[in-house]
Amino acid sequence: MKNRVRFGCRIFLAANELFLRLIERAQLCEDLGFDSVLIDDHLLYGTSEAAAPEPFISVAAVAMNTRRIRVGIAVTDLVRRHPAIIAQTLATLSAQFPERTFLGLGAGDPMNQIPFGFSSRHRYSKLREGLDVLHLLWNSSIHNPQSFSGRFFELKNAYLQAVTEGCPLPPIYLAAFGPRMLDLAGKSADGWIPHCHTPTTYRADLQVIQESARKAGRDLTAFSPAYYTLCSVSTSRERADQDILGPARYFLALIPEALRKIDPSAHHPGRIWERMSHPREQRETIRKIAQEIPETDAYNTVIHGTGRDCTDQIEAYREAGCAEFMLTFVGSGGLWSAKDLSAQTRFFSKHVMTRF
Repeated sequence: MKNRVRFGCRIFLAANELFLRLIERAQLCEDLGFDSVLIDDHLLYGTSEAAAPEPFISVAAVAMNTRRIRVGIAVTDLVRRHPAIIAQTLATLSAQFPERTFLGLGAGDPMNQIPFGFSSRHRYSKLREGLDVLHLLWNSSIHNPQSFSGRFFELKNAYLQAVTEGCPLPPIYLAAFGPRMLDLAGKSADGWIPHCHTPTTYRADLQVIQESARKAGRDLTAFSPAYYTLCSVSTSRERADQDILGPARYFLALIPEALRKIDPSAHHPGRIWERMSHPREQRETIRKIAQEIPETDAYNTVIHGTGRDCTDQIEAYREAGCAEFMLTFVGSGGLWSAKDLSAQTRFFSKHVMTRF
């Protein structure tokens, strides 16, 4: 028998919305049977349509106002946040909400680093080192202090007093795409949460993770391969396609490595926006790149269409090894619109989730 597929939903605040809307969206997801909700970690988005509340405070507020649903960050980085602070914060959240929190980590986005004086250099190396620091501190105590000497982080007889003995610590999902990140996921992570895959490329990258884990002597029985993607579901395939095409192209424009992987013939100029200083200029450049991305490539990386269409697409990813879908619902109002968000979430729960 196949394992049950888990479903998560990204929740957000549009510009000038009351914070209460975030909690209400999480409560709706819980009532509809979703397994998790996830919250971004952005300081800015480069668009006036979005709000960017502090994510760890938001996780605590959502968890306090729900009963069972898992709540996590997808994703943060160890450029803007020191691993000791993240370790303390997640240990505190886990003590308050046992087995209900998770942490997504990635290398980070220069758009949210450079404007605030954070260097975007050596992002992978900081992540790799920071993961070691996180695990050391989660296993520390006054009787078991930890020392570590790395290129970016250092511990000298350090320990946390926020860790509750016997309390399960949150799983760490890596937003891994390149070879080094996939290797790190296999060696050190509890889950995988990539963007922008077809079932074929998802399977290929998951095999890289599995091989890395095998070489490291790790058992991946409890490992959770997830997929963080866009979703538009409707009674009309044409309507869903129309709503999701722009955002799907945009996400592929953000990750040129993904586009090359799924379609080597597609043109992408590379991350040219990372050399630009203004977030608005960066976002406009990404939009222009997105307009040139082939429609088929965009559609092949997202969940879209009627309930049956979405079911078939999810089944294809499940056959490729995916066990958990973390979805950003996109309606007729665009990526940041709440116009028909609740209706889409309800429709997906009734016509797609029930089939799994």
